[in-house]
Amino acid sequence: MSDIKKRLSALLASVLLASSLGLAACGGSATTTADSSEGTEATEATEATETQTGELYGKPWVTSFEVGNLPAEAPEAKDDLYTSVNYDYIKAHQTADMSQGGVSAITDHAGEYQTDVIAIIKDETKTSHDLEQVRILFNQAKDWDTLKQTGLSEVQPYLDMIANAKTIDELNAVLASPDFPFSPFVNATVASIDTQDKNIVAINPNFLMADGLLTGGQLYQETGNEEQDLAVQQMLYMSSSLKFANLMLTGMDMTEMQEAIPTVFSFEKTYGMHADYAGKYLKQEYGAYADSIEKSVFTLDELCALCPHIPMKEILTNCGKASSPSYLVSSSEWLTTLDSLWTDGYLDTIKLIATAKVLDETFAYRDLSAISEGLGQQIMSPEAFAFTACDNMNTFSQVLGGIYVDEMLGDKAKERLSSLTQNLIDTYKDLVANTSWMSDGSKKLVTEKLDHMALNILEPVTGYYDYSGLELKTTEEGGTLLSNYLTLKKYREDIESKMIGQPASPTSPWNMISPSTLNAFYDPSSNSINILPGFVTTLMYTDEMSDLELLAGIGFTIGHEISHGFDYMGSQLDAYGKPVKVFTDEDAKTFVEKSKALAAYYDTIEILPDLKVDGTNVLTEAAADLSGLQATLELAGKTEGADYTQFFSYLASKWAQCQPKGYVLQNSTDNHPMNNLRINVNAQMFEPFYEAYGVQEGDTMYLAPEARIHIWG
Repeated sequence: MSDIKKRLSALLASVLLASSLGLAACGGSATTTADSSEGTEATEATEATETQTGELYGKPWVTSFEVGNLPAEAPEAKDDLYTSVNYDYIKAHQTADMSQGGVSAITDHAGEYQTDVIAIIKDETKTSHDLEQVRILFNQAKDWDTLKQTGLSEVQPYLDMIANAKTIDELNAVLASPDFPFSPFVNATVASIDTQDKNIVAINPNFLMADGLLTGGQLYQETGNEEQDLAVQQMLYMSSSLKFANLMLTGMDMTEMQEAIPTVFSFEKTYGMHADYAGKYLKQEYGAYADSIEKSVFTLDELCALCPHIPMKEILTNCGKASSPSYLVSSSEWLTTLDSLWTDGYLDTIKLIATAKVLDETFAYRDLSAISEGLGQQIMSPEAFAFTACDNMNTFSQVLGGIYVDEMLGDKAKERLSSLTQNLIDTYKDLVANTSWMSDGSKKLVTEKLDHMALNILEPVTGYYDYSGLELKTTEEGGTLLSNYLTLKKYREDIESKMIGQPASPTSPWNMISPSTLNAFYDPSSNSINILPGFVTTLMYTDEMSDLELLAGIGFTIGHEISHGFDYMGSQLDAYGKPVKVFTDEDAKTFVEKSKALAAYYDTIEILPDLKVDGTNVLTEAAADLSGLQATLELAGKTEGADYTQFFSYLASKWAQCQPKGYVLQNSTDNHPMNNLRINVNAQMFEPFYEAYGVQEGDTMYLAPEARIHIWG
């Protein structure tokens, strides 16, 4: 075994071991994540269908989606709708490969987008300027022989620039240099919220171990529960292990690597805990979110004053973001705290993170053979690697999104999904009109927000980026995979720099996320509903799918997202993304009371022995689920002969999942309720469920009418 292979294998083994120690302390099981994907333990769990404590855990409903915690027989829907519908799925996956954190109906379909896009790229009968440009990058990424010969040689000059910095001032000179095309610590994106209704730039932390855009500082918080905090910490260790494995290529020895992971975690946590995240505002008085936004818009000079030790102006200039009329820093505390750490005393850690970020960003544009050999297995196939190279925000993700929609989904999908979304928006208008606790003043602002909600369905309303002016260099012309990546990155930055200062666009969220992402979301700053092509798999949509199944599946998700415009945080912004509360003070009190009642109900639900849901933490997503189901049921009720048993079966089946032991503890800090609760809690709030399954008092799913929670109506 080569030295690099020994070091990489030892590193990954140590991370896995550390993770297993953090995961073993839940549910009475000592089975590790690594072990749970192997035959012996998984088979025993299936046969026993009980934990080693001798009883199943979770109340009032068994946490059935965790391996080994499935009842011996399927319950009736009137006792546990989620498990009843998904019993066969969960049972069949008890011995599935759990190395990636489990399986689910949604992730079972995650590869469809990639498979279809690769087929389109390889189909030489399909021609266009954009496809030809994609093929240049795709074919260079598939040429592993050339990549192996090149090795790190193209990336090494950038790594040397970091390594040669002996002081923080010298490192600042590197980060400020136009010859250094990376921004390891600051993520600057075009956003659409500003008092002048102009596109501006949002500044977020660019973490190594967490995704600052998606999770903010949530994963760096302390819950007060040591087991939960350790589980989340180990999850971060696991999810970032490949990034640290990258560092082995720079010659770090095993001891240095073992120290690097907790060192980076500690450093990022210091300022990461101040980064914005939804739960922060749920624990504050209503209106704090709006107040925060008003206080978080800065001029360039003011922004630079927040971090005088960091060359912010030069960093923004290099990435084409220095011309913004103002900058949104959702929580300036993370930036001021990072600036306080920006000293020679932390130089080694800062350089370590910068090096790892450069290696991580260039991962799909250089040779992977050393890492593959070190792990003892090929990380991915050449075609998958080539797809990854093309499906990047800095390369062709928007081009691929447009191609996928045109070739695989078509006009009918756009029409049906757009019509469904508009119908759900109209249903919300009816619900608002019939909401007794809401004053006319609030109803007017809420309805105005619904009327102005932009629909980015499968594509931005202004269209995907224009790549007609791009000309990459083929290998024969002297182009390389990395040089073409940097060309594409600069091309995208130039497109976005021209957007800054222009009229605010509801398509700005698509500047921050790849269309291939398996998700749909609401963006409060642009007041837009966004359905990404990657989410529209055959689980969620086919032309042949009935309207009822469409409504119960992707319709529930769309209804959920619409409601985020009026949840605890969304209701603090108006129809134009400005920090103007849509509820009057009196209405806000009633709304908060209803929200607190929902949080309190979740507080009563036990997911592990002595561990209950944090209702406040899941409040916004729980309220969106509740409202989304109410809207879809209202719309289903307008369908002649609607079969509610079929509706609820469709609904529950879309959220089937099976996870390895220990993941419940890790996921317990997520701001989304667990999948079984997303189905059961919400179903029991609505009369059509009781009628469909004959649910009566004494059944586990039964909730007395006076205890059922409705936000609207």
